[in-house]
Amino acid sequence: MNITNPIKMFTTKNTNPCENDNKTLGMDQACFTVFNNNNVPISLFSTNEECYFKLCDCLPWANVSANSNSSLIVSTRYPLHFYFVKREYQWCHDGFHFQEYGHYGWNLSEEQICSNVYTITEPRNPYLPLLAAFMIFVIGAIMIGTTRFFVQMIKKFRTRSSIDDQSDTGPLQDSDSPAQTLVRITKASIRVRSIDTFRGIAVLLMIFVNNGGGEYVFFNHSPWYGLTVADLVLPWFAWIMGLTIVLSVRSQLRLSILRSRIIMKSLKRALILILLGLIINGHRGTQLSDLRFAGVLQLLGITYFICAGIETLTMQAQRNFHYGRFAFLQDILDAWIQWLIILTLTAIHLLLTFLLPVPGCPKGYFGPGGNSYHKRYANCTGGAAGYIDRFIFGNHIYNKTINSIYGDVLPHDPEGIMNTLSAVLIVALGVQAGRILFCYYLHNFSKIIRWFCWAVVLGLIAGFLCNWSKEGVIPISKNMMTISFVLTTSSFAFILFAILYFLIDHHRIWAGAPFTYAGANAIFLYMGHYFTKESFPWTWTIDNPTHASLFAINLWTTVLWTLIAYGLYQKDIIISI
Repeated sequence: MNITNPIKMFTTKNTNPCENDNKTLGMDQACFTVFNNNNVPISLFSTNEECYFKLCDCLPWANVSANSNSSLIVSTRYPLHFYFVKREYQWCHDGFHFQEYGHYGWNLSEEQICSNVYTITEPRNPYLPLLAAFMIFVIGAIMIGTTRFFVQMIKKFRTRSSIDDQSDTGPLQDSDSPAQTLVRITKASIRVRSIDTFRGIAVLLMIFVNNGGGEYVFFNHSPWYGLTVADLVLPWFAWIMGLTIVLSVRSQLRLSILRSRIIMKSLKRALILILLGLIINGHRGTQLSDLRFAGVLQLLGITYFICAGIETLTMQAQRNFHYGRFAFLQDILDAWIQWLIILTLTAIHLLLTFLLPVPGCPKGYFGPGGNSYHKRYANCTGGAAGYIDRFIFGNHIYNKTINSIYGDVLPHDPEGIMNTLSAVLIVALGVQAGRILFCYYLHNFSKIIRWFCWAVVLGLIAGFLCNWSKEGVIPISKNMMTISFVLTTSSFAFILFAILYFLIDHHRIWAGAPFTYAGANAIFLYMGHYFTKESFPWTWTIDNPTHASLFAINLWTTVLWTLIAYGLYQKDIIISI
């Protein structure tokens, strides 16, 4: 049965949980009873509602005899579009988003009148585990904060008592003076906490969603169009990597390190990232003939080298000061050469996307192919980006060819050549955030305002490109790493970093824990979670999984890696490349 048909059929009542109390529904399933009050049999057809709007043909679902009813099992992950056929005519097109473990009914009468879908048994709330976890973490944070507060108060009280006792016995000696207290300098203490916190949020979220995210739809990557929480982690990781490029290059130039040497160090780091990415792709015994060349770390390595190289060659060792009406743009004016190069690369990406002729496909196609548009573009998956990857990589490409919405699609790579070229803009926007951080180092509030302004501008441009929906000239798609996707995720990155900087470095309301621990060893955690993905005690298998049980396991995996990161942080172990 085609993957896009969301209904699981049962031939006997003994195997149908909707008609047998001894059987239970699986995760993301509900019961749907169709009451056929017609004197002739009918045929039901259905497809996912998103696919229906992309002109997918509905698939045969079930046959219901005259004056009878049939109970079916329906997927609750996505909204469903359905109708029935009687005497070769389509009747009662309807759409509905079923909820997990609910039981629903649909009445079809002889007079061609169909009722709205109604609820027979109320569904359970699958999001209660999220609320419970949130409450546990909030209570835990409050308890930890309260404990630290009292510990600090006790320490201050003891220090004050000690000073009072010493003042009673005589003047303080130089060796007893609080000013003589030694301050221990560690690797962690000299790092920018807001940067580590941002990176920690990205890597821990990546660990959580890569392990399944409780199998919630919004913690899984979008099927093709749209944006979910899981879609944010890679662009955020690339964005914060761009921000650190400014810190790295600027500090090395101030130490009078040759630019050629800085570029070679950047190349070395990029090659290490690419090698680690290939190790991840082949660590499960993949044959060399089928080894996937592209990947997350490969994309990060290539985009890092491009942006670090541009910044190294063009960054001014000493900042120019601009006066007059354009003084507020000095962070952009200082980097006009860098922006010219980045915008040229972005223009090349757009020109290839909209002008490259792909055999049998329209120019500027962004879609998944498969069942969309009545299978007219079944061999056009990914448009120009997919065509280039398949032509250059051949078998060395992402091999998932079943899409949960659009059925069978051609091989395509979410981190392929064109997507990597598009991701350069994400890293460059992170570089721009870094310029703001160091260009206005005496004006914290100015930094925050500028980051928010960038977020608003990028968000507005992305909104107009995608028409504030899943449509538009350039729709939002993580699989295609479209420009609207790049701008949207970068807009969110600017907002998040501005908030973190305000709380952590500006007002010092929060130290960034526990995310700052993970951010200090992000690559180690990323590599480690891949190699332990199916190993105890990080995870284990259970019978009859539910959202609650899987969410608990995936959350435990993330917490365990956070504890490992905390241990490394306390031991002042910072593993970097």
